[in-house]
Amino acid sequence: MLQAEFEMEQSEPNRVDKWKAVWEAENISFHKLVPNETLVKYYGKLTNGKKGLKFYLPLCGKTVDMKWLSDHGQDVIVTECVEMACKQFFQEQNLRYSESSDIPGTADGKLFMASSGKLRIFQCDVLAIKSPVISKVDVVWDRGSLVVIDIPDRKAYIEGLKDVTGPETAILLETFEYDLDERTERAPSPLFRKDIDALFGDWCSISEEERSDCLDAQPHFRQWGLTWMTNVVYLMKPKS
Repeated sequence: MLQAEFEMEQSEPNRVDKWKAVWEAENISFHKLVPNETLVKYYGKLTNGKKGLKFYLPLCGKTVDMKWLSDHGQDVIVTECVEMACKQFFQEQNLRYSESSDIPGTADGKLFMASSGKLRIFQCDVLAIKSPVISKVDVVWDRGSLVVIDIPDRKAYIEGLKDVTGPETAILLETFEYDLDERTERAPSPLFRKDIDALFGDWCSISEEERSDCLDAQPHFRQWGLTWMTNVVYLMKPKS
């Protein structure tokens, strides 16, 4: 889900085409072969031991988090704009799936569904997805989605989250902080607390759960000119 090969600070009409180019060039250093450690760490807090919860993962790529959540008995609903990523996920995870081309309100969208019916990938522009399509969800796991959304599109992205969440929804968000003046190469956009408050403060209660240095774990960011980079995890819940 951390799709960090393109700098997305200007909204462009071909944002989907940009991601297609990323996947076709195999510039997917954001992809991990194991479940995300933040998701694993907070899983118990997100679920309280319940199964059958609806987990929503926007801009999922081919993250193995999907399979991990499904294997743990959760109903996984995700969006991904690149067909190649969707098909690679099912192929690499050896999962049987069906494919259909009827997603209301989306242009050229497709639905990839695991044979279990408990894992669905909506292949479409993430800004096009609405609650009539995926209904209300119990958990949102945003790892690297908000940080790569074009800045002018952030409002629309947040409105989309509002549309599929309710008062009981838990939102787990992973972001980055770093000095923009140091950046010499492309990287995910930094989001500081003031940005989080501006995007979520009027409709969510916000808890900063932890922050940690992440350059050692992701040295390619150091190669891009950064001397410090902090990973920040937030846990949020919409206000009643």
